[in-house]
Amino acid sequence: MGGAKVIVYGDIGVGKSTAIRAAMKRLGWEKPDGFFTHWGGQGRGAEMLYFETWTGEMRPMARRLAAPAVSGGLAYELDADFAGLAVSCISGKESCRPVVVDELGLIEFGAPEFAVAVAKLFRGSAPVLAVVQQRALERWLGAIDPKNAEYLLKADVSTRVALPGKIAARFRGG
Repeated sequence: MGGAKVIVYGDIGVGKSTAIRAAMKRLGWEKPDGFFTHWGGQGRGAEMLYFETWTGEMRPMARRLAAPAVSGGLAYELDADFAGLAVSCISGKESCRPVVVDELGLIEFGAPEFAVAVAKLFRGSAPVLAVVQQRALERWLGAIDPKNAEYLLKADVSTRVALPGKIAARFRGG
């Protein structure tokens, strides 16, 4: 298995996470390093946003604010422990283990050390599969450096059915 670096991007709700989970199943990646984000069973925009490792450790990621902290900003504040915990989830104990991050949006830029760790991850030897919100793609590519993101695969209604196979093929060298 190659150390490919794949970013799946697209609008919120288009099926990016569904596609990468299907690809992970095809690749046999049951418990990779990394994490996924979710609303803890509540709807999008809930009071709390969580991140959970692929092995089942769940932690708060951010809390909703009454109003954005800065004009034009997001109405969420990162949890004080997010950066340290998230960095440890993606830093990998074994350089050959795959790392899957689902997903990277704008809010994570509130923890600059996390953005630095993601950039380092994309320069490393481990296979990396990351989901990036469309609205955050340009900013993440700026942090990662586009030359380190070998494959950019867009998820939308016309690509999402074939996407798991395309993702898996990139890691199998196809």
